[in-house]
Amino acid sequence: MRKHILLLALLFLGTSMQATFAQTTPAHALKNITIHNADGSVTESATIVWRNGVIEAVGTNVNIPFDAFEIDGGDSLHVYPGFIDGFSIWGSPDLPRNLEELDNPGDPPYDRAGIQPERKPSLLLKEDKAFETGMKAGFTTAALYPNGYMLPGQVEAFYLAPESDNVGLLKESMALAGSFDEAPGGWGNGAYPSTMMGVMAQFRQLMFDATALQQHIKYYSQNPEMPAPNRDKVLEALFPLVNKATPLYFEVDSKEHMERLFKLQDEFGFEAVIVSGKEAYAQAAELKRRNIPVLASIDFTEAPEWYSKMKKAEEKSEDEKEDPDKAEDKEEEEISEEEQQYRDKRLAAWKAEVTNIKKLMDAGVSVGYASAGLELKDLSEKLEILMDEGGLSEADVVKLMTINTASILGLNNILGSLAKGKNASFTVFDKAMSEDKAKVLQSISNGTIHEFNGE
Repeated sequence: MRKHILLLALLFLGTSMQATFAQTTPAHALKNITIHNADGSVTESATIVWRNGVIEAVGTNVNIPFDAFEIDGGDSLHVYPGFIDGFSIWGSPDLPRNLEELDNPGDPPYDRAGIQPERKPSLLLKEDKAFETGMKAGFTTAALYPNGYMLPGQVEAFYLAPESDNVGLLKESMALAGSFDEAPGGWGNGAYPSTMMGVMAQFRQLMFDATALQQHIKYYSQNPEMPAPNRDKVLEALFPLVNKATPLYFEVDSKEHMERLFKLQDEFGFEAVIVSGKEAYAQAAELKRRNIPVLASIDFTEAPEWYSKMKKAEEKSEDEKEDPDKAEDKEEEEISEEEQQYRDKRLAAWKAEVTNIKKLMDAGVSVGYASAGLELKDLSEKLEILMDEGGLSEADVVKLMTINTASILGLNNILGSLAKGKNASFTVFDKAMSEDKAKVLQSISNGTIHEFNGE
């Protein structure tokens, strides 16, 4: 009997110690907030509780743990799942300058040809103000790659922090980055491949060489009496692509270049993700058929000047209807039929550009977000165009930049929405993000709070 009592006491003590240990790291709770969910719904008077970088509870009827640091939003704060940049060069080393003339430009070293698939951003990150600027824009996570040319390196996902030293690796070597960019340099210091045909031929040759090297390594392991293979870190970095084990994130805009990518995919069978894809709407049916997602750019060109003036005039006219005293005499602009036709074509081309994402979504193509060269200072303006002219609502934009992007990156099990068990990465705004002059007050990335106070 005494043994049974002692055993029960030990079991109770062990359970108590485990419970105490589990609570040693304090929780955080953000209450009385408005949550803008990834599915477009809005939850008012809500609470989020997180601990050790993981959400413990979220909703309207949440019990806040006794050890939680509480932050009261006072019903004035708006919380969004952390935005995710699906393809960016933040923290990347600069491109080489002052390239030397090569003795044999037709057979250059891999790096001069723009072929560097072995490079990992996690080993190359440098200090970059874009990390802090991105967080102030609502981003908590980004898929980064090293800036380069044809095959610039690998794509890896990171939890963001204002300083590059604190940026945390989330998922390494998740994809290879590629494009149809020719080798750097011009006349006098250029190198092969310097044409589209050359890039296509070089890509094929690399895939054949990588396949042959992989087979040689395999045969040598089984037959050590044969000549040893010459190991090559560049070709070996292509093994996952040869084996169809990793996708190729390919930055391409024109529909013709997408067709060229389709030909390479048919030949080698790798999975592809279109990045930027400004004319992807023209290939929507084929992208849907091939199950190729698009990490779309919103780096739209400027609207025709006359169209912008017309829109401002329409807004002013609406104001005048509300206040007739503001009305002014207007002179109608006279334009020729030829000028009108030119304007119609330009406007149609611009409208096709800004409605690209909407058309892809309507066609059933999986679409996420990638900065793909967009300057962060222009993000707010481009998002406004996307909602005013591109046919997307604020809920659509939130979905695009959160759960859609997370799904394409293969991270939707931990990121992209606010739910129990998911990573604590979200952003606190002082008002709804679509409202004028909305600012980020706090960015929570992997559970760590970063204060910005609307700066």
